[in-house]
Amino acid sequence: MTTFKDLGAGKKLCTSIAAMGWNEPTPIQENAIPVGLSGRDLLGQARTGTGKTGAFSVVALGRTKAGSKTPTTMVLSPTRELADQISKEMKELSKATRHVVVPLYGGTSYAEQLKALSAGCDVVVGTPGRVMDLMGRGALDLSSVKELVVDEADRMLDMGFVEDVFSIARAVPEKRHTMMFSATISDEVRKVAAAIMKDPETVSVSQDGIAADSVRQYYVEVKRNGKMDVLRDILANGEPKTIVFCSTKKMVDDLYEGMSREGTRVGAIHGDMPQSRREKTIRGFRANKMSILIATDVAARGLDIDDVECVVNYDAPLDPETYVHRIGRTGRAGRKGIAFTMVTPREDLRIPSYQEFTGEEIERVTRKMIAGMEIANPELKALHPVKREKPKPKAPEPRKARRGECAVISLDIPRSMGATRTDVSDFVTSVVHVGRDSLGRIGMSEAAVFVEIDPEIEKDALKALNGASFRGRKVRASPAPVKPRRKEGESRVPALPFKSIK
Repeated sequence: MTTFKDLGAGKKLCTSIAAMGWNEPTPIQENAIPVGLSGRDLLGQARTGTGKTGAFSVVALGRTKAGSKTPTTMVLSPTRELADQISKEMKELSKATRHVVVPLYGGTSYAEQLKALSAGCDVVVGTPGRVMDLMGRGALDLSSVKELVVDEADRMLDMGFVEDVFSIARAVPEKRHTMMFSATISDEVRKVAAAIMKDPETVSVSQDGIAADSVRQYYVEVKRNGKMDVLRDILANGEPKTIVFCSTKKMVDDLYEGMSREGTRVGAIHGDMPQSRREKTIRGFRANKMSILIATDVAARGLDIDDVECVVNYDAPLDPETYVHRIGRTGRAGRKGIAFTMVTPREDLRIPSYQEFTGEEIERVTRKMIAGMEIANPELKALHPVKREKPKPKAPEPRKARRGECAVISLDIPRSMGATRTDVSDFVTSVVHVGRDSLGRIGMSEAAVFVEIDPEIEKDALKALNGASFRGRKVRASPAPVKPRRKEGESRVPALPFKSIK
């Protein structure tokens, strides 16, 4: 059996690793740690839950000394939930090495973060927005960074953080060691890697996370208008904790509204929802306040919830990589899981492509067969009792503006003010007296911020925001044109704002 010591981890790190109960390295750790410790830049492909945080943490902590005044390691994460998970794991690993780890993300006190940075630290784990804010304030000095880690690179692209990643990469020394991890490695991910890394070695274990004995895989042939009936059949079997994947945000909205009207306690997340709402929904799902989460692929990327019993592909994914990512949300931490994929007559050729990619059989089942299956996991129900109560059926709420129907308001809040998207969201909702659901995406430029808002309240919002005070400064608000959407196939990676370091 390979040990962490065999991979090159030092004595103190091995002490912390043993205390955490890690008996042997996972495949990504076994392959990535020796490459990283050798000093070669690393591009790793692995999904969340395979041990990649441990992989880059062992490398970064093993290559830097504790006791620095300014950070020697910078870890970038797309969401504050993931940044929080990473920082907690790195703190556990640092108990013997005594590295000081500081998390930096929105929704928490600036004062506490500023105090932690001024006291000195070795590692900062942050979201791009908050890192950029603190750099702009002169509070975060990255001139001593020797280890740069970009986690969930594909999600960074999906969430529009690539320009911030480039800016942060510019701020750290060129003579550094860089590691980048991604669940999928597209051409766009490789472009980012080429810009910020030197001749990286690619380590891929993307297909090692799904074992035939941990996830039972089935598909159901169904007409387009019969999907809801099949979903009800699945959920009727013991109310399993389930993630339902849809291919579009509109389908997520429609399914959420339909199930809510029926009285089902359900959550939904997609990229057009404010981050604060997505995180609140995920917390509720994690705490079993609801048993069903409806999501798009982008919004669910990076979800690390060990007790999901069932995954339902309400819309069959186009490519096998996405199929693997989706069903990998269940059957985690040594537990059993089950996955169903609904296939319409036009989608029947997708199942063979999934089987070829995974090397596993996906069994065809009927609605009658589903009714006789054991889907909910009794052991998990005993460990995590349900805390939710089914509400009474309610009347449908007024329809919210969907993507493409939003008005856009420009606020003259420059980047130099250090405002985060959370700060802007809190400011707008408090001044206009609306909920966060009335807001869409928030974009930021050097001179202004742009807020998507329900067009029905645009006039009232402009009137309320014009002259309102933000951090002691009166704000000017005006209508802004909607930015043209990216065309199908167009690269999400902008022209590089600096020369490649190669």
